[in-house]
Amino acid sequence: MSSIFMLDTAGDQNLLNEQGSNLLYRSLSAGQERLQLQDSDQDASSSDEDDENAEIELFGVKLNSKDVSKAIGSGRNTKPNQTKVAEELDEVTEKLAKAVENSSKHKAKKRRTKHVVDLDHTEGPDLSMRKENIVKDMQDARRAKNPGLDKEHALPIVGKRKQPILNRIERAKTKGSGWFDLPATEITDEMRNELKIIQMRSVLDPKHFYKKNDLKVLPKYFQIGTVQHSPLDHYREKNTRKSKKSLVDELLADEAFQKFNKRKYNEVIQRTDKYAHRKAMKKMKKLKKNKK
Repeated sequence: MSSIFMLDTAGDQNLLNEQGSNLLYRSLSAGQERLQLQDSDQDASSSDEDDENAEIELFGVKLNSKDVSKAIGSGRNTKPNQTKVAEELDEVTEKLAKAVENSSKHKAKKRRTKHVVDLDHTEGPDLSMRKENIVKDMQDARRAKNPGLDKEHALPIVGKRKQPILNRIERAKTKGSGWFDLPATEITDEMRNELKIIQMRSVLDPKHFYKKNDLKVLPKYFQIGTVQHSPLDHYREKNTRKSKKSLVDELLADEAFQKFNKRKYNEVIQRTDKYAHRKAMKKMKKLKKNKK
């Protein structure tokens, strides 16, 4: 080991203090570390040269360590050949990266599009439906029902006596939530005939028994639906809706019902003719009593 000598030419008076001792210790330790590094570098270079010149015997063959290290280094550096799938994946990832960069740099500005509804456009199958919906919305609007609504400052107030009347009218429109809001359907002549046939259904077929009707009058709350036939019975029942539009048409088209109806009608006429003279006798007796 080589010794280190320090010469103080300036004559610093603070060397005896704590700072000076710390500086001296730091400089001495730094110099020792540099010398140790130099020695270790020399030893490593000398050991490397010895290793390079050394020979290795493998399976009876002597080989130079330089050649062996080169072969191992070349084997480590060589990369395996990439497959076509790996190359395609690399290309796709590069394209995606480029697309992301372009999108981040150049952000597309949103265009403000105006939605225009052309009601006078003659093309399109839904034109009539759209016009009907618009007309219905305009009729149901508050302005159509009350033209002076815009000029009013507040909505009209309903009195305490009038409010129950309005509530009663609204409740009368449906049967209620217990009957799934069954509406009060407007009765026409065709509906009245069908409801009468339903009430007299026990007379139509004597072999079939029906329960007695709860009401003697026509019902107020009801709905009429259509039967959806199965697609399998298309050729058998494809013209039933055109020929049999109501219960009356269906009964008139039934031959068995017509025969039964004619037979019953003749029986009723014969029964009335048999007892017709009794009614005449009753009338005569009443007239005689009134004369007295």
